[in-house]
Amino acid sequence: MNWIERMFSSTLTATVLAVILQAAIFGFRHSNDFSERSITVGLIGLAMGIGYVAFGRNLWPLILAHCALNTMSMLDRVG
Repeated sequence: MNWIERMFSSTLTATVLAVILQAAIFGFRHSNDFSERSITVGLIGLAMGIGYVAFGRNLWPLILAHCALNTMSMLDRVG
């Protein structure tokens, strides 16, 4: 995100664009196609990108959220 923002002059518009682009890349890279899964994961990436900005670019809340999501996903598969 930071790289994309710098590329577009570090304005509010650049931040919004960076959040959206990273979410699209995140979704695609987690499923390698444009499927329902890539859209779902992209929306999670969008929430994480917004969280990154909202938490003052502190990754720790997002790391914990990612761990929680992965744990819930694994427990759902077991049960």
